[in-house]
Amino acid sequence: MKCPECQSENREGINFCEDCGAKLELQCPACKASIPPGKKFCGECGRKIAQPQATPPLDYSRPQSYTPKFLADKILTHRGMVEGERKLITVLFADVANYTAISEKLDPEDVHQIMDGCFQILMDDIHQHEGTINQFTGDGVMALFGAPLAHEDHAQRACRAALSIQKSMDAYSRKIEEERGISFRIRIGLNTGPVIVGSIGDDLRMDYTAVGDTTNLAARIQQRADSGDIWLSRETHNIIRDYFRDISLGEMSLKGKQAPESIYRLVSEKSDVRTRFEAGLLRGMTRLVGRRAEINTLQSAFERAANGEAQVVDVVGEAGVGKSRLIFEFQKTLDQNVPFFTGLCIQYGRNINFLPVTDVVKAAFKIDDGMSEKEAGSLIEKQAIDQLAPMIPFYRSLLALPVDDPAFKALSPEGRKLGTFEAVKSILLAASSQQPLVLFLEDIHWMDKISEEFFTYFSRSFSKNPILMIAAYRPEGSPSWAQGGHYRRLGLETLSPGSSLRLVRNILDDR
Repeated sequence: MKCPECQSENREGINFCEDCGAKLELQCPACKASIPPGKKFCGECGRKIAQPQATPPLDYSRPQSYTPKFLADKILTHRGMVEGERKLITVLFADVANYTAISEKLDPEDVHQIMDGCFQILMDDIHQHEGTINQFTGDGVMALFGAPLAHEDHAQRACRAALSIQKSMDAYSRKIEEERGISFRIRIGLNTGPVIVGSIGDDLRMDYTAVGDTTNLAARIQQRADSGDIWLSRETHNIIRDYFRDISLGEMSLKGKQAPESIYRLVSEKSDVRTRFEAGLLRGMTRLVGRRAEINTLQSAFERAANGEAQVVDVVGEAGVGKSRLIFEFQKTLDQNVPFFTGLCIQYGRNINFLPVTDVVKAAFKIDDGMSEKEAGSLIEKQAIDQLAPMIPFYRSLLALPVDDPAFKALSPEGRKLGTFEAVKSILLAASSQQPLVLFLEDIHWMDKISEEFFTYFSRSFSKNPILMIAAYRPEGSPSWAQGGHYRRLGLETLSPGSSLRLVRNILDDR
């Protein structure tokens, strides 16, 4: 059934859209009454309702069949810019570790059903990180990151997709083991190298030529990987080591390779390093030059906020001009006890609802990414007291924790959204009641629509609270909260010739 809100196709028999959460209802053509999915006659006037045709099954040989519309549109829009170009990409191979044994034990129809569920997990996590599935191999997939959509962080995206796949597959594997009595695990191999992109057809098929050993090495690593593991080549490790934790497995002999290869096992993403700027901090920073006036502006805004006059400041500048560095230096001027909550927007995050909002809520409850569900839930229970206690189901839902509250489950999608808005607003206002609060939203040019809607709503709700909200973004546009007497836009220009000269001298002196 097609969703009336986002126009995406949904499976028959469900009540809410699987893409946007809107309630799915037919409308009687005669009396306009709402009709739940699956009903054949109108309950108001008795008219027979023509049922929508069932969504056809996925055809794994046709990229158009399984590529989501948002990704297909991007590929077709940008294909003229990449056809014929040499690109550095990261290749992901994934397959079922014990597929032959499973096929021998189960009926072919059961195997087909299990693999359909597995493929759905692989497709969802790969597509969410804007990777493209180039081939289904029967018991797995081959995916490309960095082509046909060019991404400078292709290796990081591939690693995040791989970790997400294994996390999703853990729950699916437990279900298969309970229902079928078999072990079901995925193994993944990654390698980074160059390819030459060929033509991209209207049906999304892409021709490419691997340069050297790019795809072959990824496949060999995956074939050697242990069940449930993600293994990396040295090339991929060198790119992602500032952002992820991995363990060296030493040199290994791989089939078809004359010399041993250095192999690494991917463990997790580093919770304290998510951006290029944070990775740069680990390597050391040069002395700041030419930004004293901008830091003074932010300090002045914080002082006004601390006196009960809330402030919203947008820091606007081209990529690489120093927005993140400016905020970092400003934060260093604050008292260490001042709460500083950061919501990060990422390049593929426009399709992930509440992404920066989730960051802010985790910071408010002091929840780290490595915590278990029990630990995270315990922190929420301890801190969400008094007027915040009724909001606990919304916090748990936002952080993907189990929710058992019947009243919450009975809410409509719109009710859940508005309740989440109120819950997040309440925890932020509660935090600011103790001492002035700084809320920093980074790279909001990549912000999802529902997060922008929330922060616009929030920015109009704290005019008398000691809160400074800072947003950093590129000059392509302005957010919907860019208005009001407590709002200021701070343009960040490139350094003057004199400041640039001092910066170069600082770099040379630090070597």
